[in-house]
Amino acid sequence: MICANPDDVCAPPEVCSDVDNNKHEHLVRHSTNSDESRIKSFMKRDKPLIIAIVAIIVMLNVPYLRYILYPFMIFSTWVHEMCHGMAAIIVGGGIKELFVYQDGSGLAWTYTSGENWKKAFVASAGYTGTALLGSILLLFRRTRRGPTVGCIGIGIAMLLSCALYVRNAFGIGIVTTMGTVIAILGWKLRAKLVGYLFSFLAATCAFNAVESIQELFGGTGYVNGEPMQSDAHSVSEYIGMSYLFWATLWFIFAIVMSLIALIFVLDGSTFKEEQKRKNEFKTSSVHYDGGRQEYNSELGQYQYAAGENLPTATAVAVY
Repeated sequence: MICANPDDVCAPPEVCSDVDNNKHEHLVRHSTNSDESRIKSFMKRDKPLIIAIVAIIVMLNVPYLRYILYPFMIFSTWVHEMCHGMAAIIVGGGIKELFVYQDGSGLAWTYTSGENWKKAFVASAGYTGTALLGSILLLFRRTRRGPTVGCIGIGIAMLLSCALYVRNAFGIGIVTTMGTVIAILGWKLRAKLVGYLFSFLAATCAFNAVESIQELFGGTGYVNGEPMQSDAHSVSEYIGMSYLFWATLWFIFAIVMSLIALIFVLDGSTFKEEQKRKNEFKTSSVHYDGGRQEYNSELGQYQYAAGENLPTATAVAVY
């Protein structure tokens, strides 16, 4: 038996070595994945999500194609504006009104105590907040209850925002409808389909800065058809630096956070389940008849070889 791959099921540490240190090394080696294996796992298991992310980025940056994903465009706008509002609440201010318009734009009227750093924090929260929230959601896309709880929670949050903050007729209508539909789908759909919906919503949120790259780096944004200063320009006025500096920083932040969430996704095992798996791995039934275990430094792996005229190692490991 040759442990050629860290992901393979190998003999327990009792077979690998009689030395405690080597046992510990073996457990660490076979209970964790390398970055390479994580990336390979992501590429293999998340092909539909990768395709969806590419489609989101391309279509939401093309004027006419973006309306094919209209509900997700509205969802992204709602999250963006709510992040502005939540940032205002965090620094001791609040939300006066929130608007979501037919063209996919939005506006959050907030208030703070007046310090420039607080205003800058609120202005920057649109893109940084969506990236952070979307990345957190993406981390839980493979958990058992994450997609279901996430979709229902998103739906409830949308309904509450309409009751408390959204104040234009279109915004109330579309956000209420979407919130109701997302919550019902999260409750009623099969687990696999809920996972797809949840992942799509999370990706739309996480890549908000990339989807809105024209508005992010543009000189002037448009809200309900009216020209308005971009978030990057606002932060530049409040605390200095070029608006391009802030736009670039938010863009990089969104990319980095999204990649971390995509690759280092939680696999859904609870702590107790993980401990149980490790205990089963340690106490597996082993029969080893006269073989020897050697470490090949060139290959970076353990190799098992049977003694002359003796059977090779036999191991039963549940891991």
